[in-house]
Amino acid sequence: MQIALLIFCFLTIAGAFTAWRRSPLYSLKTTFKLAGAILLIIATVAGTTYAIMNSALSRSPLVEIIAALAALLALTCASSIFIVRITDKHVAQLPPSARLVSFNRHKVSRWIWRLVVFLLINTAACLMLPSDWKWLPMALGGSVLFLCGPTLCITYMMARRNDRGMTAVMANPWAHWQYTPEKWAQWAESQRAWEEAKEGPWSWKSASLFVLLCAGLFALGTLLTGGSIEENVIIWSGLTGFLILLTLGAHWFKGTNFDRRYRRLLAAQPETWLGNEGLFSNGKYTPWILSGRYLLKATASIDPPPHLTLIFESFNGSSSTQIIQRVLIPDGHITELPMLQQKLKSHCPTASVHLSAQ
Repeated sequence: MQIALLIFCFLTIAGAFTAWRRSPLYSLKTTFKLAGAILLIIATVAGTTYAIMNSALSRSPLVEIIAALAALLALTCASSIFIVRITDKHVAQLPPSARLVSFNRHKVSRWIWRLVVFLLINTAACLMLPSDWKWLPMALGGSVLFLCGPTLCITYMMARRNDRGMTAVMANPWAHWQYTPEKWAQWAESQRAWEEAKEGPWSWKSASLFVLLCAGLFALGTLLTGGSIEENVIIWSGLTGFLILLTLGAHWFKGTNFDRRYRRLLAAQPETWLGNEGLFSNGKYTPWILSGRYLLKATASIDPPPHLTLIFESFNGSSSTQIIQRVLIPDGHITELPMLQQKLKSHCPTASVHLSAQ
């Protein structure tokens, strides 16, 4: 178990370093800062653990566990913010007259309030339930807080930075494109058709083969348990039935996902802003360069409907994906493409930018 954990940690660190090495923000100086920060975090964790285990808190195992979890939660949040400040240290500077938008923070705030309500419900349940059952809401609330707390902290920090970048873009844009309701509705239809063609239809053949393979593995596993035939049949039926339900749920989600995104796009602001910090289009704000996501390629097409195609490289742990974002070019604004190409090449020197309309 310990060897497997060490291998997992090594692969995670190697994947994170590979992602950082490929980032346009990579530099040897920043890497040394990161190494120093990681050593400082390790020393802080070791010192905090030693202090808790050798203090008066150690007299009560429950209090000791709660203190350790609280300290670990605080250290995880602080270290995440600390590392982001090193890797993504650039913060957009706003003119004095600019009013900071809350577009990105509002999305995170909704999840923070949901977490708070969930914790309050668990606290109330802990106060009302008999002593033999108090552990259940405590364990559930603590687990959710431990898993979601650091993530929401770092997400809120990045959302605030994105709001500053979005405000800066709107205060001094390279280009501001607006669309009529008719054009926007046509663009939403085009986006849905493009997404459906890109992702492809649901393959019942592949799904059926996957279910049959898993059902065979379940059958083999039940035979190795040494239970009776009735028990094995019940276990196999339960696992296979649950897998079939998951498959049907995935089919429903894929079938309705295009409609959900289509409705969200229709409800988004029918305009596009491009500026020094990033891009706001299709109801989303995307910075040009972050340590874990950055512009990889930008092209333009005048085929109806004329649009930009922006490809971003996004890293998640040890893997990476390419995110494609299309931006509608309104009538009469194709002449701005040479200017946008010059701006993008200046701000994203590692990206392949070819905005000469094709």
